[in-house]
Amino acid sequence: MVSKVKLELKQRKKKDKEWSIEVKNNFNNKCAFCPILKMINAHHIIPREIKEFRHDVLNGIGLCPKHHKWGVNSAHRNPLWFFIKLEELYPLKIDKLVSKYRSILNENK
Repeated sequence: MVSKVKLELKQRKKKDKEWSIEVKNNFNNKCAFCPILKMINAHHIIPREIKEFRHDVLNGIGLCPKHHKWGVNSAHRNPLWFFIKLEELYPLKIDKLVSKYRSILNENK
């Protein structure tokens, strides 16, 4: 018999994969910051550890390896640059995400 924890992990991994595919499709399998079409990653804008946002497609963006993890100006190596760039290129997405985040923070007070 499969334990409850293993079943939950399996379901979460399935949702993670579905989320990743949907995010990349929303960006036409292209980096949101440059024209690269290879090895696109789905990146969480708000960390996936915050469960309310883990599988929210609004919280995802398609990034090439350079803009995801490896470049000087990447989401993981320079989060402030990343957020400023998001605000510049995708202001409506960021406004919606920040609004949603604020409403969740207010609920948890």
